[in-house]
Formats: sequence, C-alpha cells, structure tokens
Amino acid sequence: MLRTPNADRARMLRGIILNCLHVASQGQALNPDNPNTMGRDVLLMTLEKMASLTSNEELHATLNYLQGKQYIEVAWLNDGTGSFASIELLVAGIDLAEGTTQDPGVTFRLRR
Repeated sequence: MLRTPNADRARMLRGIILNCLHVASQGQALNPDNPNTMGRDVLLMTLEKMASLTSNEELHATLNYLQGKQYIEVAWLNDGTGSFASIELLVAGIDLAEGTTQDPGVTFRLRR
C-alpha cells in the first residue's frame, strides 16, 4: 500500500481527536452531564495547543470519517455554515482509543 504524507496526516489527526475526547472524558470531565462530549471551541483550542490545528475542510473531513465509522457523533449546525457545535465519543471510539479494536485509517501517537 502506497502511503502519502496527506494520508498519514489524516490518520494521525483522526487518532488525535479520538484521544482528546477519550482523555477529556476521564476523571473530571469537561461536561459532567455527558462526559464523552466536547464542544467545538474546546476541541479547536486543544488542537491548537497540540500544534495540530487544521483547516476547517480537513477537520470536517476528519469528523465525517470518524462519524461514518460510528466512532463519534457530530452535532452539525443547520445554519448553512457547515460547522458543528460538539462531538461525542461513542462506544466504538472508546474501544479504538483504548486499543481493544483497530482501524488502519486511524493512527495514535505512541503512548508513554
């Protein structure tokens, strides 16, 4: 299989987002009413702090992939902007983040 830098970046970004959601849901969750949910602004700030902030187009493609695989649920806004309010980590996404399942389309950074 031919690997391109863009494909590698896409796989890594998918893993970063899943890992962010998974870590945020542990312990003192950001949203006590639904600990598996993260708002758009928090996600963007987190990606920026991790030097992983990307274009809206790339972010939306990443979220569409993860939602299509049922790893997350995206609360898309119906205001014509194509944006979203929040994302929620689903059971399959938790399994992937915890390493009990695998997806060749998602790469996680090495954990120490």
